[in-house]
Amino acid sequence: MAHPKSELVDRSQKQGLGKPSYRSRNEGSAHEPVFKTEVLLQGVIIGRGEGVQKRQAERQAAESALAYLDAHDNRVAPAERFDAESFGGPWPIFPEVLAASVHVANSRVAPELSGGEALGHVRELSLELYKAVLENLGEVVELDESEA
Repeated sequence: MAHPKSELVDRSQKQGLGKPSYRSRNEGSAHEPVFKTEVLLQGVIIGRGEGVQKRQAERQAAESALAYLDAHDNRVAPAERFDAESFGGPWPIFPEVLAASVHVANSRVAPELSGGEALGHVRELSLELYKAVLENLGEVVELDESEA
């Protein structure tokens, strides 16, 4: 069997999905490192891995990404779109702030979550982050209970 990273590149390019990218971070100390890696394809996280070596975390993330592609018929699920109605609040929409909130929320979703559950967490955190930024800017309109 080919190395999972090589197999993922071959498969994603054959399917016209582009080349995957890896995002790794070290969350451990110098003497006890813990590397966490995410595989992104078309801007969507499709795999996660963890290990005491960066190479180990990347391999595990590639294996996870291959399993994702198997489960999704070699397609990357489109990112859910957020619009004003999904916010449920009288807040102005600043596309750049909203995009940054979604990006941060996506990077913080727990690795063990997937599908609708992961999207729910991304949506919830995105809204919290977006509202917090708008509150700091003085842009949140608070409604009385009688107006809601």
